[in-house]
Amino acid sequence: MLSLKWDPLKRGQIQDIIDNPARKISLPVCVIFYKPSTDVKISFLVGRKLGKAHDRNKIRRRLKEAVRLLGEPGPGLWIVMGRLPALHAGFDQLKRYVHEGFIKARAWEIRSPH
Repeated sequence: MLSLKWDPLKRGQIQDIIDNPARKISLPVCVIFYKPSTDVKISFLVGRKLGKAHDRNKIRRRLKEAVRLLGEPGPGLWIVMGRLPALHAGFDQLKRYVHEGFIKARAWEIRSPH
């Protein structure tokens, strides 16, 4: 069993990244916010608009498991914000979207001059 544990972002860091992301990738199942850093920190957010607590928790658990199975996304500050389709999407499809988002963010970092 893979056991990857990342440090979560602090509340101030989350707000800063959402307000001024270096990269924002919108996908059908989630939105990934990224900011370059030497650390690896990931936070998972699911807003109250998406339903009852059990639905939000299920979305969060599915996204966390997809990221865990994909492995470390690379150094940086990451926010994975769930969307309602993550609740009903097939798990393989969910993993594919999250993987695609991480690849897009890393490709941007390679191209950007910083």
